[in-house]
Amino acid sequence: MSENKKKTILSVRERWGPKPLHERTSPSLEANSSRLERIDRIHCLGYMNWISTSWAMMFIKQGIVPAKDASEVARVVLELWEYPGKPEELAAAHTYGIDCYFNRVLGDEVGGRLMMARTQPSSRQMLQVRHQLMKQICRIHDLQEAILNLAEQHADTIMPGYTHFRHAQPTTFGHYLLSVSDAIGRSTKTLEDGYHLMSLNEMGCGALAGTSWPIDRDLVSSYMGMEGLIENTNDAVCYTDGYLVIVSGLVNVTNVTSRIALDLSYWSGVEYGFLDIGGRRGTSFMMPQKEGNPNSMEFVRTRAGQMLGHLSGVAAAGLRAPHGDVFEMLYIDEPTLAALKTAEKCTTELTNEMRGITVHKERMLDLIRESYISATELANQLVRDCEIGYRTAHDIVNDFVLTSQERKIPATEASLELFDEAAQKALGRKLGISEARLRELLDPAYFIKVTNSRGGIAPEEVARMIADRRQQLAEARDRHLKRIESLENAQKRMVADLQGAMALV
Repeated sequence: MSENKKKTILSVRERWGPKPLHERTSPSLEANSSRLERIDRIHCLGYMNWISTSWAMMFIKQGIVPAKDASEVARVVLELWEYPGKPEELAAAHTYGIDCYFNRVLGDEVGGRLMMARTQPSSRQMLQVRHQLMKQICRIHDLQEAILNLAEQHADTIMPGYTHFRHAQPTTFGHYLLSVSDAIGRSTKTLEDGYHLMSLNEMGCGALAGTSWPIDRDLVSSYMGMEGLIENTNDAVCYTDGYLVIVSGLVNVTNVTSRIALDLSYWSGVEYGFLDIGGRRGTSFMMPQKEGNPNSMEFVRTRAGQMLGHLSGVAAAGLRAPHGDVFEMLYIDEPTLAALKTAEKCTTELTNEMRGITVHKERMLDLIRESYISATELANQLVRDCEIGYRTAHDIVNDFVLTSQERKIPATEASLELFDEAAQKALGRKLGISEARLRELLDPAYFIKVTNSRGGIAPEEVARMIADRRQQLAEARDRHLKRIESLENAQKRMVADLQGAMALV
């Protein structure tokens, strides 16, 4: 038995003590346990143990195990469930090891029945992927919360908005952060779909055709906390799509994290000076004067790039293989688990940094206060007040802005004379706007205030969206909590049925 396995079993026994499993405190009642701890506790007794215990209990209920042997079989199976890996032949937690154990303890006639109508199951790798996916969804929820918290603090923090790497219009840092959270939220829904697809039971497919034994596949699904069946038995032995959905969803998340990581890297540099990234920061080995590097953001981008390799690996596992039971299917979990591990590093690194960012509000505003970045609203107002078309207004404002910039006149000192000249050139007349109004319409703070269409940058609209997203996040967390509870309850039902079978005489 590996040292890691021994430590896992020891930690389980130390936590639970010597009592039988049915007398121990239910994990769902331990109010101080985190969700990640509960998820690990659900799976700490072993994937193969869960599968084999579910299958054996179903055989007892279906009468495939004779009634005269049911009590002893239940006792042996429950002992296996409570103390995984105890017999040497179970060290690898492999189907054949469990088969040998049942044969040795119960005899070939009885023990040999417990593994009938099944092969080395892909359920093992599905449970392993589901386990790690559940934890990653928790981490993504934490990232979303960190982003929303920062967005709420900066719903009215004015900064330049960029298109094509150039100043475009004023925005707020809160609005920018909310756009990141929304993109991650959509991809997390894909991961929830992936959870469902990784909670479809393939057990009972035989090698491809099913079996003549009177099995109950739905009962096994219930014991394993599954949400349904991969019903067609040949489909069950060559199942790939759930893995691809999960890794695709993860790639969507890490793509977004790489983009915000790049923006934050730039914005923390001296040329921008918008913010400080307070986490892990390296120093130059050679240059003592060099400012610390935002290494964490580089780690996020690097890991995000690695995700493309994992996505290719998952897609390749089911590519140009027969549509049936082949060894390719036994390896599709490897790139999937690698993708989950890589995505964990992206998510955790970014979450930690989001919690420690310092934003320099005045620097953000100073960069655009004297610019003409708000001139779109000037054109909008000309359409409203002067009864001209937008294209004409656009031409007037464009001419005015270019001339002002050529003469190095800041927007805070915008010249009414130059504006009137531009209007005269386009229309043959002045538009009657005052200098004070002209400068107000060029003020970034005014732009932020009035740009209040749905989804826009007005602080009140950003605050509304943040409140809405917090509610969505709370609902997503509640859904995920129900998944955790569902698995805990599935194991309780299975153990209770084993205990009931033990009482049969």
